[in-house]
Amino acid sequence: MGAVDMGPQETGKKGPGLRKRKGRPGIVLDMTPMVDIGFLLVIFFMTTTRFREPQAIEINLPPEIATKDAKPVKESNVLTINIMGDGTILHNIANDVPDSVALDSLDQLVAKAKLDNLNKQPAHMDGRTGVMYESGSEFLQRYKAFMDKNKDKEIPRPVLDSLNKVRDEKICRLTVLIKVSRESSYNNVVAVMDAVQQNQVARFSILEQTPDDLKIMEEARKKAAQARKGGR
Repeated sequence: MGAVDMGPQETGKKGPGLRKRKGRPGIVLDMTPMVDIGFLLVIFFMTTTRFREPQAIEINLPPEIATKDAKPVKESNVLTINIMGDGTILHNIANDVPDSVALDSLDQLVAKAKLDNLNKQPAHMDGRTGVMYESGSEFLQRYKAFMDKNKDKEIPRPVLDSLNKVRDEKICRLTVLIKVSRESSYNNVVAVMDAVQQNQVARFSILEQTPDDLKIMEEARKKAAQARKGGR
């Protein structure tokens, strides 16, 4: 609040030949209310602000030296995603001609590749445990029937985790290779990895693009362009 200090007031009569000087009023500002308002604003922002934790992606790196238990992967089970320096994202299965995919379609792409891979997997026996696993199509039918039957019930977490582990690690053989370069956009890399993890793909790897990879991509682009011109 503000106050006007008029200063001391003179009393008595003026002497002859003397003029009474008028004093200037002094203004005094009381800053106490402003300090209170400042503390209230600080308390308000401290109690209402939500601090966002930094996002991180957990990656388990393989050993530098290949182990003796390493097994070759069939090309038909490999989905390669190339994140190009110009922002485009190309994908292909095995030696198919690479095709471009939009960022908002990455989740559907990985989900479809995983479903196709599951449907084509035959029944097999686990060489390490000796457990016999049914074919992918049979497992998916049984999985869907189980989920439909218990859609109104709360499925115990251990049961659901066990089914998902069999589906993702024991039956599905899809392996995603994410190839990047120093010019690749960080946002595109994160988007691809998010799509892979959201679809619970157990096998994926991040590799650096080699000159041979770039040459193959360029030849594939030229072939695709010639095919489009021929189709016209």
